[in-house]
Amino acid sequence: MDSVAIVRGTWESLSQGDLGPLEAVLAPDATWRAVEDGPWNCQGAVAIVDVMARNLANGLSGRIEEAFAVGDRVVVAFRPERGEPTQWPLQDGIRYVVVSLANDRVTEIRGFSTRDAALAETSKANG
Repeated sequence: MDSVAIVRGTWESLSQGDLGPLEAVLAPDATWRAVEDGPWNCQGAVAIVDVMARNLANGLSGRIEEAFAVGDRVVVAFRPERGEPTQWPLQDGIRYVVVSLANDRVTEIRGFSTRDAALAETSKANG
């Protein structure tokens, strides 16, 4: 399956409250890293699903404005419907995430403060 379709389809299911596709697509040892590393990072599929379930229960919503593949990664521009000033930084109202996949399984989700930072990471990894 196309990596961009995996990301978009998984978010579509999550936005409807269905965690099943996320559980199915995560590699068991997947990681979710924020813009800055810290105790909020998640290690393992179970931890990622748990945090996502809490985020959805707390009102996480929004849309993917853009998603495109760069090698084995997908750069995602996500626009949350609401943002808190103390949360993850936004660039023009958008959060950037790079999703790494191997064999159609998500191995890492990593946040970036800007589009340029996300693109630099994908260039470094695929260069």
